[in-house]
Amino acid sequence: MLSPRWRKALGDLRQHGGRTALVVVAIATGLAAAGTILNAWALVQVATKDGYLASDPAAATIRVDAVDDAMLSLARAVPGVRDVQARRTTMARAQVAGATVTAMLFTVDPREAVRIGAVTWESGAPPTDGTLTVERSSLDFSGVVVGDEVILSVGDAPPAAVTVRAVARDVGLAPGWMEHVLYGFVSPATLTQLGAPNVLNELRVVFDDGSLDQAGVRALAFRLRAAIEATGHMVRDVDVPVPGEHIHAAQMDSLLYTQFAFAVLAMVLSAFLVVNLVTAMLVGQTREIGVMKALGARPHQLALMYLAVAAALGIAAAALAVPIGLIAGREYAGLKAEMLNFDLSGYAVPWWVIALEVGVAVLLPVIAAAVPVWRGCRVPVNDALRDVGIVGAGLGARALRVRGLPRPLLLALRNTFRRTQRTLLTLGTLSLGGAVYLGATNLRAAVLGVTDAIFAANHYDFTLRLAVPGNADSLEAIARAVNGVAGVEAWTAVRASLDHGDGTVGNTFVITAPPAATRLLQPEIEEGRWLRADDQRALVIGRALQRAEPQLRVGMQVPLMVNGAVARWTIVGVASGGPSVSAYASRQVVGDLLGVRGAGSGSSLVVKSAYEGEASRLDLIARLRTALAERGQVVSASTMLSEAKRGVDDHLLMVVSFLGVMGWVMILVGGLALASTMGLAVLERTREIGVLRAIGARHGSIFALVQVEGLTIALLSWLAAIPLSIPMSLALGAAFSRIMLPVPARYAPDTSGVIIWLGLVTIVSMAACAWPAMRAMRVPTAAALAYE
Repeated sequence: MLSPRWRKALGDLRQHGGRTALVVVAIATGLAAAGTILNAWALVQVATKDGYLASDPAAATIRVDAVDDAMLSLARAVPGVRDVQARRTTMARAQVAGATVTAMLFTVDPREAVRIGAVTWESGAPPTDGTLTVERSSLDFSGVVVGDEVILSVGDAPPAAVTVRAVARDVGLAPGWMEHVLYGFVSPATLTQLGAPNVLNELRVVFDDGSLDQAGVRALAFRLRAAIEATGHMVRDVDVPVPGEHIHAAQMDSLLYTQFAFAVLAMVLSAFLVVNLVTAMLVGQTREIGVMKALGARPHQLALMYLAVAAALGIAAAALAVPIGLIAGREYAGLKAEMLNFDLSGYAVPWWVIALEVGVAVLLPVIAAAVPVWRGCRVPVNDALRDVGIVGAGLGARALRVRGLPRPLLLALRNTFRRTQRTLLTLGTLSLGGAVYLGATNLRAAVLGVTDAIFAANHYDFTLRLAVPGNADSLEAIARAVNGVAGVEAWTAVRASLDHGDGTVGNTFVITAPPAATRLLQPEIEEGRWLRADDQRALVIGRALQRAEPQLRVGMQVPLMVNGAVARWTIVGVASGGPSVSAYASRQVVGDLLGVRGAGSGSSLVVKSAYEGEASRLDLIARLRTALAERGQVVSASTMLSEAKRGVDDHLLMVVSFLGVMGWVMILVGGLALASTMGLAVLERTREIGVLRAIGARHGSIFALVQVEGLTIALLSWLAAIPLSIPMSLALGAAFSRIMLPVPARYAPDTSGVIIWLGLVTIVSMAACAWPAMRAMRVPTAAALAYE
């Protein structure tokens, strides 16, 4: 049987049942949000360790002219090399259900299993001759079905039909649906059938020391490169990713950490409701505390009783939040896993994560209640027994001196600030939710502005990639003869690496090479100048390349490795651009470098259409394909600029949406805080409400009185959220810049966002105050006057 004080504690919870439920829901909301992010992070970490790292991803990839058995034996004999395996990557076009998509085909030695970057054959077996095994992440995007035929074509070779035999999963690839690429695995004989070279030309390497950083791996990779070149083989480039890290892992981790920070903030804000509830409980029971102390109760005994009430709130919140967090966390982790191309089947949230969530749920309300409980339990007995409840109006007394306002409105304004601490806590909670919402709105506008600026530099409508480069002047002449072409330029491109001078080079990047006097590309030059026709090996670097290689500056001469040869280039400008690492040089200079004299060669055509509308432009693409094919130039792929921009916008705004979700969580917590505050206010002023009813106040007046109180707090939070959104916008912008690409700081809140927030906070106020207002209306006059 429970002792009297514990029976009293349970009775207090029952007496404040409605407010207790609000506090439990608020804590559960913040905890569920934090638990969802934490569970998702834990699942992704487990999948990374047991899935991605277990696949033994390549530490380095060396592209050579041809891999043979002698090269494999040589590589395995190099000190520090644990294993090597050969592979080939072939770009192709795939026709599926009448649509053409870009395909990336991987080929390994059919005599060996895939050991480095292991592939899981989910249905069927490795590809046989004349068949295709599709990587799982490309299925929905491409519409491929096992058993169907896919038409593949490589370069200018005639198309060939292959049968989709099976489905595989390669956790080392970025998802096909995200990259808009059909990943597939084929045998060397299938490449021969497609008219493509079948010699393996990639050497994938793993090293003995798994603790090496990127610089250490690069040093070993270039030692291996030197050994290969010493045998007479040509090494085209060396690619060294961040060791043990998936291509999208850094972005996902940054996003999850940022979301978790806001989830923790929402959880902390929910603790304010505990402060409100416990403070109101102590204030309402001051006389009871005095009586218990007069009977011999000590302060620490009373404190333990009220802290146990707070702990009970946490236990109830954990019972709600932990299961929700587990379910939502698995769903959210599944979404993240799709973006990483992982499989979460069979993985469970670690036990320590669940234990941490339960511990936080119990301790958070106890910590929040500690200060008000300690203060309330130390009130002297005489003061406690003489307590008569609320004796003043606090800051609200000043409202009564404002002239020209109706008496009910003055009363509502006075009541709003009667409990200043409680009002400020509620105001802060709701304001922070609004600040995150406005910050997310600002971030969305900033991201759209950045992508608009990036694509505004491109004054063309689509790109045609050629299977085999051709003479630039001839390509442009063919395209100009097609009706509807308003402008056309032949561009080329080359892969380059920065030579660090210590025997190693950086990761490869693409040098895009339009004509020096191009009219179809006008990037924003942030430093220096654009290319000129008389330049000799002049380079304009993108800002992303400068971030990757911070030592690069305008005016520097830098050694670049292109096609296995190192030459010095002069950086003449820095251009703004997207997240991809790239640079620009003139077509003439790159043509000379590749041994093409005269006008140079073009590997792609960029075309400005005279037509508006996607259908008209698609028709123009078809006619250009035909015209080029008639002259022996096969188009391997085409890309609409509008589609590329839409894809970039979708990727970036998806991250913005993930960050914005936390604003909605905080607004929900703020709404619950407002409902709790108004419920306590109605309880404390029960006698006042009885007096108002006794002198003739109607139901509508009582209802309006409570709603005006809540609306006052809501409108103040709307105003407070506007300046608070400035640092919040900066914080979200900084987080997004780490995750995706730099965005400019926006100090002025978006006007539409401010207006929407006003409407949203008004709705939240009306909904939060509805139950307290209804309760105030239903209190009988006699019971209200007799309330103590």
